[in-house]
Amino acid sequence: MPQVEALGTAYAGRVKVTKVEAPKNRRLCLDLKVMSLPTFLFYKDGREVERLSGIVSVDAVEQSITKLL
Repeated sequence: MPQVEALGTAYAGRVKVTKVEAPKNRRLCLDLKVMSLPTFLFYKDGREVERLSGIVSVDAVEQSITKLL
């Protein structure tokens, strides 16, 4: 999603956006209990604080980011 990548640029230095290719990282997806794609995991201080999955708007992702800041 280029729009989500753009959020990573817009919040550079305050938020880190990372993509994971699920088919190549099945073990990680299982460990994180990712059951549907796309799934967005939000971490703060090393702990998961929010999760969005399924059909998610870019606005919803940005709202989650701003809640964390």
